[in-house]
Amino acid sequence: MAAPVTGNQIGRGTAYVIIAALLFALAPAVARFAASELNVLVLVFWTNLWMFALMCGWVVLRRSASGLRTNKLAKHFLRSAFTYGAIVAYFFAVVHIPFANAVILQSMGPLFVPILALLIFRRLSDRYVWLGVLISFVGVLLIVRPDHVGISIGEVSALFAALGGAAAAMVIWSLGTTEPPDRQMFYFSFFALLLSALTLPWVWQWPAIIQMIQVFFIAVFTIVGQFFYAKAFSVAPGDKVNTWIYMSLVFAAIIGFIFWDEPIFAATIAGTVLVVGGAYLATRESVVNAPQSG
Repeated sequence: MAAPVTGNQIGRGTAYVIIAALLFALAPAVARFAASELNVLVLVFWTNLWMFALMCGWVVLRRSASGLRTNKLAKHFLRSAFTYGAIVAYFFAVVHIPFANAVILQSMGPLFVPILALLIFRRLSDRYVWLGVLISFVGVLLIVRPDHVGISIGEVSALFAALGGAAAAMVIWSLGTTEPPDRQMFYFSFFALLLSALTLPWVWQWPAIIQMIQVFFIAVFTIVGQFFYAKAFSVAPGDKVNTWIYMSLVFAAIIGFIFWDEPIFAATIAGTVLVVGGAYLATRESVVNAPQSG
């Protein structure tokens, strides 16, 4: 399969991914409050329900129902399936292994992106992408500081979460050539809602009013974050800008410091520098020198 033909606006794509990373950090921060008394799978369902309601309202306000026509329905479903599977696998890992270990292994997603791009799209990412992703991942290690990582069902589940996230990124990249972000968000929220409803007979809970308000904000942060993430993949090559998604961990560390007095160590600052430096390196363009005329 040929690599998707997208724009080459690296600067805009970078800005969109950074915005998405901030929103992806805010969503779990709010979920940290809601999940204390609400089953995680129920939380995911209500989040998806709010996201779908928000997208339906957007379609009505924009009067853009005709813009929902698509011949890429299978890809839209795949994107939702990979994302939902990654979320469930990640939550399973968090329950069974130390939280820092789960975060680190799940954060290997950007490492899988250039590998999947090579396998699926036959696109060999340039040396800046590979080196930038590796440098940023070292920065993530410094920020999260995991315990000893072994081999167990929890670690395997976290790796599946990373792989699922990378696979979803591939589908988003592919959809970016023909599907505008709002259409992607509509079908993403629709299929994610259907998938999350499958577990309800075993875990159903009615959220309290305060929890419902919290879930609403989780949905807003998630759907807007997904919008900017999809937007980034439509204006720039996905493998070049995706590394900036590691900024979500940097933002999470700042949020943790502000709201929960979680300390920021020197290693956290050093890791942040590596994350930013590696992501910036990944966006560099390979320059081929033209032959000089005599």
